[in-house]
Amino acid sequence: MKLNTRPLHRRFGVEILDIDLRALNDAEFEAINALWIEHPVILIRNQLLDEREQIHFSKQFGEINIHVRTDIRSRSNPEVVLVSNLRLESGQHIGALASGEAKWHTDSCYKPKPDTGSILYAIEVPEDGGKTAWANTQLAYEALSEDMKTKVNGLRGEFAYQIYSVDITEEPDVHKIRDLTPDVVHPMVLTQPGTNRRSLYLDPLQTYGIEDMPPAESRALLDNLVAHITAPAFVFQHKWQRGDIVLWDNCRVLHQREPFDPDTPRLMKRTTVFLPPDQYPVPFQP
Repeated sequence: MKLNTRPLHRRFGVEILDIDLRALNDAEFEAINALWIEHPVILIRNQLLDEREQIHFSKQFGEINIHVRTDIRSRSNPEVVLVSNLRLESGQHIGALASGEAKWHTDSCYKPKPDTGSILYAIEVPEDGGKTAWANTQLAYEALSEDMKTKVNGLRGEFAYQIYSVDITEEPDVHKIRDLTPDVVHPMVLTQPGTNRRSLYLDPLQTYGIEDMPPAESRALLDNLVAHITAPAFVFQHKWQRGDIVLWDNCRVLHQREPFDPDTPRLMKRTTVFLPPDQYPVPFQP
């Protein structure tokens, strides 16, 4: 089945038009999955989903993840993470990331088995600010020199939860979460089944080194790769509208969010899934 689409960026990403995710048939879902295999970022606008409907849609791609942080989960459905600057009357945040800048990163890379597919649904968004950008690590790998490809193939990055500041979590909470998520290593180059296209896999915030490489050398290489990945040629930036849902593959893109007025409400709901390793690149052995 062919869906009605249009490109998001001249080199990657696609918007799916004229579809209601509450009433998907099997053929429509398979067509969405085929597009996600081809494009690491997918936008679908004008949706009206409750949390159970978002969870149902997400589970069709793979096993759904429950985030390690209890403080940012939905009170009704723990599969849903709240991304918001809203607060309770007590002043406590009800979600992650507040209104400041969220710098370039990739979700859940600090885990032995990262949940690779992120699905983010916009409930309330500011008119100005708060845009999200994605940087394509597949295109970035393909643009490397042959010498650099040879250098990075076979390297393994060292990852730790929030080794640099990510959001509003207090320091004691960081230590508690890191106790639950010991440091891990992952390959820095991943291969997508079927296409055999390769992508760089690293996180500017949570990759603190490269296995068997001196810290100064590894830091310099990581910084150079991040600068390369986030060059304008590989980046698509999205201005959110209420009802938008965006799907992205954390093994083929980094993402970041620009800040926005803290007095302007913003509420997003995110689910994450383990994308099937026979179709999508993954940083662990299936």
